[in-house]
Amino acid sequence: MYDAGGLLPQEKRVRCEKTWAGVFRRHALPILRKVEDEFEELFHPELGRPNRPVELVLGVLILKEIQDLTDGEALERLEFDALWWWALQREFSELHLCQKTLHNFREGLLGHQKAKVAFRRVTDELIEGLGVKVGRQRLDSTQVLSNIAILSRLRKFCETVRLFLRAVQRVQAGVYEGLPEGMRCRYGEESKYPDAKKEQVRRRLRVVARDVWRLMQRFEKDKAVSSQPEWTLLKRLFEEQCRVIEKAAPPEEGDDDQGEGGAPVEVKEPSEIHGGTMQTPHDPEVTYSGHKGQGYSVQVVETCEPQNEVNLLTDVDVTPAWKGDWKQTVPAVERLEAAGHKPQELVADTQFGGAQNAAALGQREVNLVAPVPGQTSTKPQTGTCPPPAAKCPSEEKEALEWLRRQEASPEFRKRYAIRAGIEGTNSELKRAHGMKKLRVRGEARVKLAVYFKALACNVKRALRAWQARLWVQAQVAHASA
Repeated sequence: MYDAGGLLPQEKRVRCEKTWAGVFRRHALPILRKVEDEFEELFHPELGRPNRPVELVLGVLILKEIQDLTDGEALERLEFDALWWWALQREFSELHLCQKTLHNFREGLLGHQKAKVAFRRVTDELIEGLGVKVGRQRLDSTQVLSNIAILSRLRKFCETVRLFLRAVQRVQAGVYEGLPEGMRCRYGEESKYPDAKKEQVRRRLRVVARDVWRLMQRFEKDKAVSSQPEWTLLKRLFEEQCRVIEKAAPPEEGDDDQGEGGAPVEVKEPSEIHGGTMQTPHDPEVTYSGHKGQGYSVQVVETCEPQNEVNLLTDVDVTPAWKGDWKQTVPAVERLEAAGHKPQELVADTQFGGAQNAAALGQREVNLVAPVPGQTSTKPQTGTCPPPAAKCPSEEKEALEWLRRQEASPEFRKRYAIRAGIEGTNSELKRAHGMKKLRVRGEARVKLAVYFKALACNVKRALRAWQARLWVQAQVAHASA
């Protein structure tokens, strides 16, 4: 009677009730009310009570990710979209949030390490409410990129130096003005120095390496400058990309640092640089995976029971891109076990497999369905290999033999075929929920964004399942009338 939806004409209220908004209002909103106590520590018990209900803020953040909106677009929908009014069931005066409210709530989630709690608690309620079976699940990873530009090696040097010089200018303007004019021009705000032709890159890399060495020598004992985060980035860049040599090499003819003196430094060869090195000073936690490129790796687990009305994501995690997938298999199962959703069977690709992982899961009474790394053929060999035991052994040697027997069995391809479905989930997260390139940077904020996008995917799937139930009920009622 009192919420904003009551202001709509009767005909529009009926139409709203038949859409996703009606399903969200009846099923999802009670779940948000049920879990909001999880976030009470974000607010001071006396001085910091929320000026808007937590369920409203959570609802806006979830709907924002379901529809892949910016903060501004989401807040506009909240004020002017009748479907959002109906879904959130608030009085008209409450259908307003400022961007700062969303920002502060997200900062509270980060500060209290509650980023994953929203995903975990709401997902648990969805699994219980929809009766989702978790006995069989599948695991895969996908690469995501934070809000950064992909930099070449030269541009990475130049951008790191530019940010450092800007910090020097901010902290000690007089000292900055005393640096060589050529250096200040090479890395100034309007500099085109990184935009080198292919034949110029090696020469300019030598110049910027010497510049980094000069800056480190100049400011290493300057506490005002060396305490800045930009100094840490500059030092990390030098240690990862350069090496100190015995004899100082003077600038060659035509180098842009003529007259600034030599430097005992040389640039490492690309083959010497590993994937964990800094890829951009704007997000130092971004790393590099040889076959997937720069970014973060996201491990996704979802149910894949054929009898499930709807399959949901049961776990997501963000890890450095350069670390191998095989290290993420056991932690994923441990998180699922802690959440009460341990599978009996985990289906994954080769990179998540291996005897070590199979044995570790066997200790937890979980069977790993994955091809054996290095296996040359998966052709069924009926009659040549006995079927594997019901449970995977907990010893590596026995687990390897168990995996080989499993892969050689005639029904392996049929059991393993269900793994391909998670590729569609990865595509759904990127295409429908904007997870391919995020609007944030920094590992903590990337994790928060990924958790909410995964949660939004679950809520969306749940809404569709509830709508399908209503459609079936309507058809049955119509047939019996």
